[in-house]
Amino acid sequence: MLTTGYYSSFQNIEQIIKHFYDRFKVERTTFQNHFQLQDSSLSRQEQEQLASLLLNRLMFIYFLQTRGFLDGDRHYLNHHLQRTCHEIGRDMFYCSFLPLLFQKGLGMPTHPPHIVARLGKVPYLGSNLFTLREFEYREPALLIPDAAFKRLFTFFDHYHWHLDEPLSREKGSITPDILGYIFEQYVNQQQMGAYYTREDTTAYIANNTIIPYFFDVLAQKIPTTFADESPIWQLLQNTPERYIPEVIASPHYLPDETPREYLQRRNRYTTIRECLSTGQVKQIDDFISYNLHITCFARDVIYSFSDPALLLACYQQLTSITILDPTCGSGAFLLAALRTLFPLYEACLEQLQKHDAMNTLLPRLSQWPYSILKTIITNNLYGIDIMEEATEICKLHLFLKLLAQVETIEDIEPLPDIDHNIHTGNTLIEYIQQPQDIYPTSSHLEAPSLQEHWQQAFTDILAGGGFAVIIGNPPYVEYTEQTFPYSLNHFHTRVCANLYTCIVERSQQLLSPQGRHGMILPLAAFATKNMQPFLEIFRNWFPVSWISFYHFRPSMLFSGGKVASIPTAIYLTKSHGQEQRFSTHLIKWAQEQRPLLFARLSYHQISAPRDPLNRHYYPKISQQCENLILSKVLQHQPISAYLSRIPNHNTMYYRTAGGLYWKVFVNFPWPYHTTSNKQCFFREGYERDVFVALYNSSLFWWYYTITFDSFNLKDYMLFGFRFTYPDNPSIVQQLQHYSQQLMEDYCRYAKHLKRGQTGSYTIYARKSKTIIDAIDTILAQHYGFTPEELDFILNYDIKYRMGLLPNTDLL
Repeated sequence: MLTTGYYSSFQNIEQIIKHFYDRFKVERTTFQNHFQLQDSSLSRQEQEQLASLLLNRLMFIYFLQTRGFLDGDRHYLNHHLQRTCHEIGRDMFYCSFLPLLFQKGLGMPTHPPHIVARLGKVPYLGSNLFTLREFEYREPALLIPDAAFKRLFTFFDHYHWHLDEPLSREKGSITPDILGYIFEQYVNQQQMGAYYTREDTTAYIANNTIIPYFFDVLAQKIPTTFADESPIWQLLQNTPERYIPEVIASPHYLPDETPREYLQRRNRYTTIRECLSTGQVKQIDDFISYNLHITCFARDVIYSFSDPALLLACYQQLTSITILDPTCGSGAFLLAALRTLFPLYEACLEQLQKHDAMNTLLPRLSQWPYSILKTIITNNLYGIDIMEEATEICKLHLFLKLLAQVETIEDIEPLPDIDHNIHTGNTLIEYIQQPQDIYPTSSHLEAPSLQEHWQQAFTDILAGGGFAVIIGNPPYVEYTEQTFPYSLNHFHTRVCANLYTCIVERSQQLLSPQGRHGMILPLAAFATKNMQPFLEIFRNWFPVSWISFYHFRPSMLFSGGKVASIPTAIYLTKSHGQEQRFSTHLIKWAQEQRPLLFARLSYHQISAPRDPLNRHYYPKISQQCENLILSKVLQHQPISAYLSRIPNHNTMYYRTAGGLYWKVFVNFPWPYHTTSNKQCFFREGYERDVFVALYNSSLFWWYYTITFDSFNLKDYMLFGFRFTYPDNPSIVQQLQHYSQQLMEDYCRYAKHLKRGQTGSYTIYARKSKTIIDAIDTILAQHYGFTPEELDFILNYDIKYRMGLLPNTDLL
């Protein structure tokens, strides 16, 4: 088995985090319930914010104390809780000790003797780390009893706190990544539209935007080294296997792989290897298109250089890459960017230190990890978020990455001031210092024009043309002028009525003309009519794009349970170059295969023409035969031409809800009434059963999958499908014949469930696959498909549609 150990480790991490968070929710509520407020001016929301603020800061302290950075005491907080109670009195820990630690100890460069006597030997981390919030000033008399802290520390002590990644994941190991997970989970996901983006997703987007930009700029500045015919591409010819993901190269069956999929993967491996070994890959974009090990290649390129001037140029270019997450949350994408950049910095420094003349310009070897991380945090990373708590967690997480490189308290330096990098503010209204809420409220406030604040925040970057790379996961929140305290009239995409389209538009405005861009959005952005204005302008903004598409069953990209069950799309773009569009099929996977998800991505270039009558979609395809099939389908008439507005007996019945793997259409009324029951009428002379057969076909399922969001079934999705009614009577008769057989089969296997006065009627279409295959064979004749194209349609999505995997919804 290729993935057993990897999956086991991945699963253990997920389980530890989930177990911690389940307990954390209870402890946070209990902790907040201990607050003793008298005539408080704090709202319930502010009390929740205060509780979260304290918990985040205490977890930060836990990471420090377990490393021995607080007076050498690995149980520092517990011991000082007891000491404060003994020396000062009960219930004085919050108002007496913690402010002293946060403001005078960790926040002051020098410590008078009386501070040392109270706190012991603690490091100075910086004056802005634990800045008091406005509501903390308003509630100076808040009392939190010692019992609240005792219970909280008992909970924390059940876990092993590691500043850096432990060599082995022992049971109960917690790393700083928990901070982001907790924040993204407890915000109201439906209102805020915020979902926790896992590390594999953020890494994929960061790697495939930052590294291509790095190569783009170097190719312009040093074309002899980075141009198409330069020696660096010889690395691919010499060792092609090094850059092909192991999961693609494996000669063994993967755990969930069918024989057909195995053959496709092996053929793909052969094709990719041939392209690499024969020198056909000469552009960094090909690493995205072929889904190769782009970080490995970037490091190998740097290690292949010996010229100190060339290495210094690479290093200087790295330090100038500006990366923005315009809705950064707790910093998941910025941390991914840090992980992408670190090995490239490291490779440059390792090569430069071989030259004596460069040693005076470089940090000491022992300081490399710390100095590299500090350079990245201060030079490369920028973020904005509407929630002050989010930006504080982001900063804390970045600082913990720095502190993980320090061995002793004496080695700790004041943390860098990154207030100019990580801002609290509303990206949409260009306001940073005093943000209006980005989310709905009952009041309608006027937001001032604040272009000056953006210019002040990022003056040099914007003057230089904009950010080099913009990545992130914007909020998925519906927008109306009535429920939001500001107008979005200055955005072209406001007509789509969702914040995420405006965030993408803002990102495009802030992106350098030579920049790279990548985000994760709802799949609907590329597959529904209400998002058509966004898709059309997206094509204009970004002439080159790679989009991968992800279903939500049997597994989903986001964490967060049912509320996060939405189909998604990841796009990677650049705003320059000749138009090229790449796509994947709609990807479905079982949870145990998640560690291999991105390594198995397979892009294909879209060559089929756009449908002038259906401009709402970006096709989800992964094979050349799909381009050919779509091109043939688009030569036909839309089915809307055969509809009758007047009810008649020529009626087809269907449902708009349900059917994750099958859409069912019948020629008889549904036995039970539901709000999703629908019907349509065809004009006289066009047999209803021909259309019933067509819509039950695997061909229509394929078309529906590649052109829509896999979530809805609206009229335009049905009747925009193209099918010229056959002139050949034989085709009409055969389709009618198989349609009738199919209806009989549906009725034979249907399941009735009676519930009082109502009931359900479930059709198991998979049991009738043989008849459906016969329908597709007739349709292939009508559309002019080749045997290869018909074979593709007959087997499309068959693993999930036929229930060949466990836990697959067959309806």
